Order: sequence, then structure tokens, then C-alpha cells
Amino acid sequence: MSSKTDQLIDYFFGDANVQRLVSSTASWEPLRICYPKEVNVSRFIAWLLDPSEGHGLGDLAIQSLLVRAWWQSDGVDIDVATRRFLSPANVHTEGFSASVVTTEINVGGRSLDVLVLDASRRRYIAIENKFGASQSTAQLSHYRKQLEKLLPDFLGIHIFLDSNEAEPADPSWIPVGYDWLSDFLREADKREATARHVRDALAQFRGVIEDEAEDSMGKSTYGRLVTEVAGGHPETFAFMAEWSNNSSKGTRAQVLADLMEQATTLEGKAMLRLFQLYWRRTAVWEDCIRQVQFAPFVSSLRERFDDLLVDPKRVRTGFSLQQWASLVDHDQFSHWYYPAGVNVWQTGETFKVTTFVQLNDVRAERRDALIEIAEDMRRSNGTKRSMTDEQSFVTLRRRKDLSRERAIEETLSQMAELQMRLNAIR
Repeated sequence: MSSKTDQLIDYFFGDANVQRLVSSTASWEPLRICYPKEVNVSRFIAWLLDPSEGHGLGDLAIQSLLVRAWWQSDGVDIDVATRRFLSPANVHTEGFSASVVTTEINVGGRSLDVLVLDASRRRYIAIENKFGASQSTAQLSHYRKQLEKLLPDFLGIHIFLDSNEAEPADPSWIPVGYDWLSDFLREADKREATARHVRDALAQFRGVIEDEAEDSMGKSTYGRLVTEVAGGHPETFAFMAEWSNNSSKGTRAQVLADLMEQATTLEGKAMLRLFQLYWRRTAVWEDCIRQVQFAPFVSSLRERFDDLLVDPKRVRTGFSLQQWASLVDHDQFSHWYYPAGVNVWQTGETFKVTTFVQLNDVRAERRDALIEIAEDMRRSNGTKRSMTDEQSFVTLRRRKDLSRERAIEETLSQMAELQMRLNAIR
């Protein structure tokens, strides 16, 4: 095929998968139309954590967040009293119904995202939420010191909730990833006591923060299309990447005007048409641009595993195997997550690779066996803390700051180990 720009773009427009991707991503859900910026996500989290709000979940979200924080607290600089307070046995017997929740709190001249405050029991939960953004210099230590000054005799829990799962710069903050939020939303959706309209809202929001349809791990049409389109048109997405890197939403009109002036040749006209398509579905093409970076992962894994599933999301790409669907209780769960896999994040030029099991939807007769495998893998990877049924998303191994080549090797070896171990219980 010729590499001329206009022919590359014609090939892109002529791809049936591209057209399916465009037509299938037309928005109608209100939460997708009001695309969640960080402040909107923080307000939703505050609503979810507020026991007095109309979701009918009471303080379940607070309990769930604190238990996840306990699991993530190894290596965090917190005192014995705080660690004891976070223990699941304590959290599940404590009451949080008197808590008040607010957002965008002025703390020493800076705005903290979410604060959960229980004045009668003299405790608070500070949450700094990052939905794709990075930490500012000394931001977390500033919040902590100012809160300790404002509430000197309170027990304070400081949680760094980050969609990219970055490490907090202040060692007293507990890192919690968005997997907690997805897990809780799915569990709340399954509760028979949760009202139908609340379930709909939770499902919509979960779809937005995961940037996918309700199905996951390659089951969704969207995920498959993104993978196929990104892998088939790397040169075309290189053009889009230039617009993504060098322009913003506010400058698109100027970029369009410049391209219109240049539309005097076949190549110029083709670039103008491509930019107009990019403008209409920017979020979709951003997913494809990111997925191009994972093409070497997909290629290497497909050479090794013929039933590979690829799960592209906003901040990471997940890999699993179709064969592990046999571990899921299909009769009980209509929408479910694959019970094991490897997630890969890219940050700048380096990658983070996390091996996991997901226990939510596993068949009862296979659950203990999967937990035993997870325990053994965690011990072999140097994790001392044992796990319990209270933890649904279980990290088995995490490696970060890897080159692309090393990350591919890590992903391949971890998928192979999972396959070997899970073959014994399928």
C-alpha cells in the first residue's frame, strides 16, 4: 500500500471498523455528555460517601474505602492508632452515619478535593482525587500539615485517590486506585436493596470512569474496535497524535482554519477531513492513540496466547485469557470481570505492570482454590500480608519504571504463570 498521506487517510475512512467505532460512540447518556472533569468526579465521590444522600447506601462507601486503604497502607507512614482504626474488623463495626462530606475545601490557600468529617468522634478522611492529573509540588504535605493544624486532636486518614495509581509524594498519604471505585460501584449495583434509578446512575458513572461499556476485558464492542483500529492505522494516528500533543480544545478552531488554508492539494484536503473526524470523536481517537503504544504488547501476547483478551481503558490496558471465563458464575452474574490478568500503565517513557486476581464474580466452588493460588503468588513475590475475602481486587505482583521491552517481558511471563497456575482449577 502506498504511504501517501491522502491514501492512508482514504484507507482509514474506508475501514468498516472505523465507521463502526464512530457510529457506536454517539453519546446519549447524560454523564457521558457531561464528560467528567476531575472536579465533577470529586463531587460524585463526595455524594457517594455522604451517608445522608439519596443513594440509599448509607455509610457503605466510607467503609469500603477505608478497608481498601488498610490493604494499601503497607509502607505508609501512619501511627499505630491510625492503622488500628483502619483494620477491617474495626471499620465494619464502626458507625459513620454522622459524617458530613464536602468538596473543594480551602486548606491554607489550596483546594482539597473531598473532606469527610465526623466532629463528634473527632476524626476526618481527607481525599485528594486525581483523574488523570499529576500532583503539584508539596501539595499533599501542605494539605496534611494544614489539616493537622486546623484539627489538632483529630484522627486523620489521608487518601490519595489516583486513576493513574501514582505514588503519593507525601509518605503519610495512602494510595488508592480507581479499581476501588469501580469495584464498589459494581457491588452497589448488585445489591437488591439499591433502587433501580440509583443503579442506573452508578452504572453510567462506572462506565464513564472506566471509559468503556459495561462489559470488560475485551468483551465489549468498544474495546475490540479500539484495539483493531489502533493496530491497523498507526500512521494515521501519528497525525492525530500531533494534534493531541500540540493543541487544546480551545485552539481547535484555529487549527481548522489553518488546515482549510492548506486544503489546496489532495493531501491538504485529506488532512482537513481527518481533523474534522478527530474533532467529532476526540475522546475515542485519544484512546486509539494510546492503544497504538500498546501494539507491541498485543502482538507479542497474541503470538503466545491464542485466546488473548485486550481491555483498553483511559489510563491503562488490561490483558486476560478467554479460558478463565470458566471460573465465573455465569448464572449469578450477567456482567462480570475476568478473574485474573495483567494491567499495564504507561507514564512518560516507562511502564508499570500489575498482576491481579479479581474475586467478585468467581464461582463459589472455585473461590478458595483461587485465593490459595493468589496467596502463594503474593508470598513468592515478597508480599507478607495475607488476604481475606474482604478484598476483591488482589494485587499479586507490581513492577514499575520498566522500559517497553522489559514491560513486555514482564507481561508475558506473568500471563504464562497465571495460565499455568489457573489451569489446575479451571
